[in-house]
Amino acid sequence: MPYDAREVANFFLDYADSREVPLTHLGLQKILYFAHAWYLAKYNVPLIGHKFEAWEYGPVIRVVFDQLKFLNRRKIDVRLKKIDPFTGAPFDAKYDFNDNTKVFLKNIFDYYGRIDPRALVDLTHEAGGAWEKVWKSTSQRSVVGMYIPDEAIKLWILRDGGREGMIRH
Repeated sequence: MPYDAREVANFFLDYADSREVPLTHLGLQKILYFAHAWYLAKYNVPLIGHKFEAWEYGPVIRVVFDQLKFLNRRKIDVRLKKIDPFTGAPFDAKYDFNDNTKVFLKNIFDYYGRIDPRALVDLTHEAGGAWEKVWKSTSQRSVVGMYIPDEAIKLWILRDGGREGMIRH
């Protein structure tokens, strides 16, 4: 079963803090995208249950955006929350990943977390990539939610490796 994007985001935020790497909202969104793409390529199942949308600066998970937009370009110093459906009370989105998933996510962060977020945007905007196909299609037709299909993400990462080449996870 795919994970909640807020749980994966909180894992990356905790790991970034442990490595003393400042993480911005833009960087987090792109790292989530690359983690999802490589997970699809490696395991043939989605890492994240939420759909990525094609926005101007690349792939975005709306629920993550909505909770972090107030930070603008500042370092993230909060954790994402879920809402209790019975009480409406917010609570921290806690993750509980197996060891293989933790190693996978750490490897993703160790690689992509060192790349400037604007360069990550450029990687997601590759010609012929999953984001670009959805983004360009809006000029020809309406795209509800502008969702980027998982299959397109998987094919892009397998074909191009995010222009950075194949990395081991």
